[in-house]
Amino acid sequence: MFRRIPNAEHQCIGHLISIVLTIQSFYLSVYDNKPLPSLTWIKSSNNTHGYIRATIDFSVGPKPISAIGYRARTLNEKRRDFRLFIADPSNPVKPMPNPVFWFTTSLVTEAQTNTTIVCSLAIEYPQEGWEGFFIQVNFPGPNGSVLELTTETQIVPDTYPTDDCHNESCAGTLV
Repeated sequence: MFRRIPNAEHQCIGHLISIVLTIQSFYLSVYDNKPLPSLTWIKSSNNTHGYIRATIDFSVGPKPISAIGYRARTLNEKRRDFRLFIADPSNPVKPMPNPVFWFTTSLVTEAQTNTTIVCSLAIEYPQEGWEGFFIQVNFPGPNGSVLELTTETQIVPDTYPTDDCHNESCAGTLV
């Protein structure tokens, strides 16, 4: 099980209630011996698009309440960084805004049966910088709780702003 929280920073300020409610749903499901949701995915890309295909199997576990995509674009081609705050290069202990926001986007339902839903999200490569995206699926839990699960984040293009380095040649700097 995996959960990504859009528009959060490392301390998850403003998201603690959401996190606690997801943990509560998971805990109550385990405690009550309820079947957990099944969410699997594949990530791929070609020369123009990135793609996530999520399979939700509710043959044993709960049927999803909803599914939504999230996407965000970096501010430039220098930072492959989707955090809301970063370290200030002139004072690394001081946070600095990095206004990269995650927005919801529609999914494509590729297939649906009585026990399975397959949905996907394809994102075109940006003209500059990087675009990240993932799928979130919400499931009903015990006592009216909701269990929010996500896929991993796909980032396109699959490139980095610096060359790979090894050993002594890796002298880090904040950008």
